[in-house]
Amino acid sequence: MSLTNIEIESLAKKMNIPLEEVCFKSDLIFMKPKPNKVYIVNMENEFNDDGRHNDGSHWVCLISKETKNGAPQYLYFDSYGCPAPIEVQKFVGVQQIPYNTKDIQGLLSSVCGYFCLALAHFVFSSEHNTGDFYSDVNNFIDLFQDMNKTMDLYINECILKAFFQSSDPRERIPINNLNEIVELTPEQAQSLGLTK
Repeated sequence: MSLTNIEIESLAKKMNIPLEEVCFKSDLIFMKPKPNKVYIVNMENEFNDDGRHNDGSHWVCLISKETKNGAPQYLYFDSYGCPAPIEVQKFVGVQQIPYNTKDIQGLLSSVCGYFCLALAHFVFSSEHNTGDFYSDVNNFIDLFQDMNKTMDLYINECILKAFFQSSDPRERIPINNLNEIVELTPEQAQSLGLTK
């Protein structure tokens, strides 16, 4: 089930994500990037060619982080592993924005918004991040299988669910058998908080 902008905003608050904006890609022209913020962007323009309001299609994420010396760092994340569109490049004023190249979302899946939120949480709020922006992004991406190399369409969604469990352990659904289902490495299981 695809997330709406309201659902994304609500989940971002619960997950301690510094969400600045949830918008269509055509809306970026009216904004300026802020440091240490997350932008979740729908790949549709706000209005279609007939001037009608679009419902949206696919969510992607732009993360802006500031280095210790105040320089901006950006990361464009598309769960299909595609580079940033021209609208995002113009928004940040950089032609070559670092991006993930691994396709971690099944083609018929609609969990792109969940992937964006999980990555933002991992980078900003997870107790398992290292504090090194690009290393944390790589650690997150490494948790998931490349959908171009696996036949299991649900493996990544199974891992993704771990990011959306309650922070209260008493309310969590046990995922004791995730290692059996997914064959996680000990490092992956630890990154997801499944082991100590």
